[in-house]
Amino acid sequence: MDITPKRFENLSVLLIDNFFTSQELQEVQKEIKDLNRFLSGAETTSTAVDENKKYKKTGTGVFLDPLYHKNREASAILQANRKLFSEEFVSVAENFDSIFGFIRESNQDTTLLNSYVEGQEYKAHVDTNRVSAVTFLRDGDFTGGGFRFPSQDIEIKTLHNRTVVFPSCVLHQALPVCGNGTRVSIAQFIDRING
Repeated sequence: MDITPKRFENLSVLLIDNFFTSQELQEVQKEIKDLNRFLSGAETTSTAVDENKKYKKTGTGVFLDPLYHKNREASAILQANRKLFSEEFVSVAENFDSIFGFIRESNQDTTLLNSYVEGQEYKAHVDTNRVSAVTFLRDGDFTGGGFRFPSQDIEIKTLHNRTVVFPSCVLHQALPVCGNGTRVSIAQFIDRING
């Protein structure tokens, strides 16, 4: 993992290139191909809605935790994304910005696999947890599909095997995909539930 802290105006993010090792990446991509049969529309993935009650996401997705009955050992994705809780990563994150202390304090996280093809997007929205992490994988030749923070007018390139970690309350969006290919994102929602 190559971790790069970035600050844009009032926003702190962590970029992680080479998030998955080459072996993890092979296993994750194989799993994603198998999971394509479970992908469904926005109505099943707790997607944000606009003022007219229309879904903001036009891509497809599936939550992995219930699919695997919370058995992380059954999923290469759910095992590999545990590295966000490693001491190596958490120390870097907390030393950069204390907002990322929520990662160490987390007692719940869920993972959503998303897929976007030509014309599909996720309009600007916020997440309802504390910290979000989105890993991008690219399949095919396409343009667009960037990851944007509209309030800061910042676009993060969705490089293959790159993860962006950010406070969930920040407005963000997945720009439309153009061309022949699929932009996959693995979204991890990190939270702390009291009680």
